[in-house]
Amino acid sequence: MEAAQIDVSPCNVFLLHAAAEFLEIDEKHTMKYVETVHFWTWSELLDCLKQCQELLSFINSSYMVQEILDAVVEKISMLNISSPFAFSCSDAQFSGDISTNCSRSSSFQTTNWLRDLEFLTVGLFEEVVRTMISWKLDHGMICSFLLHYQRVKFVGLLSGDHKCKIIKVMIDALCSINGCFMRFPFRHLCYMLQACFTLEMEKHCARSLERMIGSRLDEATLDDLMFPSPRRKTCAYDVDLILRLLKIFIGESRKTPFVQHLKNVGCLIDSFLAEVAPDPHLKPCKFLALASGLPHTARESHDRICEVIDMYFEAHSNISEEERIRVCSTLDYEKLSSESLANLAKNARFPACASAAALLFLQVKLKTRSKDDNGPEFTCNSSLSSNVDHEQLLVHFSKGKVQKRSANVGRRSDHVTCPTNCKPLPRLCS
Repeated sequence: MEAAQIDVSPCNVFLLHAAAEFLEIDEKHTMKYVETVHFWTWSELLDCLKQCQELLSFINSSYMVQEILDAVVEKISMLNISSPFAFSCSDAQFSGDISTNCSRSSSFQTTNWLRDLEFLTVGLFEEVVRTMISWKLDHGMICSFLLHYQRVKFVGLLSGDHKCKIIKVMIDALCSINGCFMRFPFRHLCYMLQACFTLEMEKHCARSLERMIGSRLDEATLDDLMFPSPRRKTCAYDVDLILRLLKIFIGESRKTPFVQHLKNVGCLIDSFLAEVAPDPHLKPCKFLALASGLPHTARESHDRICEVIDMYFEAHSNISEEERIRVCSTLDYEKLSSESLANLAKNARFPACASAAALLFLQVKLKTRSKDDNGPEFTCNSSLSSNVDHEQLLVHFSKGKVQKRSANVGRRSDHVTCPTNCKPLPRLCS
């Protein structure tokens, strides 16, 4: 009786190979057939890859598996990548449209390969990513694949261990390709970092993501920074994380300084400070570290930071005079408007030396404006200015010493008047 003839095909090549290995018979027919893998169609490659995934634990030949992976990535690399997958940094959604060369098979032209590869297990997903990197596939396409796979799998009922594995694969891929993370949606990096904290992953994973996020901090919005505080911490938001991101950004800015990027981060940090200032558990040292963490060029005006400091003092009425002076040391009075200087000078929540310094700078500004406009817009009561040694107060203030409130300074709210045409500064939060 003659043996039955079985034709080798992409649908059964791995099954036959696994059977041959199990029966310890010659595997040359399946090995030889796999050598033609680069001539297979996209659908044939997918069928073979699915069978490979099912039988992976029974296959000892890493050569055959790698041949299939190489063929899959080679087919993807043939796409026209002049306009890679469009994805939005705000919501991480994909268009899924691919432009292909007219010489490619019609079945592959109409295929959304991202969706076709959704069946991959986490282990085979990692192997496909490694193969993409070794083939030096376009960074945009690699980012699209990483993001799409993670998005699809996290919607399903995936275990925490599998989610951790996916994030690790993504982090390793983004770190191994120079500059690849710059093509990755910024908001999704923040989402991955939050997932790291939620899943309690290893610290090195979170630190890698922090380096990516910190170097692109100028792209962030306020919502991106609102990370809940870790357990055992009393603050509502993770201030320590923002300080680490800020430190990374400053380090990167020294390498490639861009003033506009610094200004963007300055506005961002001021907005974040406005959110955390009312938090009763925010310590003065943390507030000061955030407020003073940026270089001088990051803020064109100090009006907003002055208002945020006022919010902080209002919510933390029990902090000492010395701590108030330290917090005020971040202010640049030359960058305060006349309205802000006038409000500060009569604000009882600020330390006396800060109010006196504000009064001095206000008078200088008014004198300058008076010379330019041939007349002052508004005046301050001279009884306060004549009885306060401004220069001495400023010297003491610059040294961070606590000054006793003089009777005149204590009555500053009665002596300093705002112009009738000045509008009050808006509150940043209720």
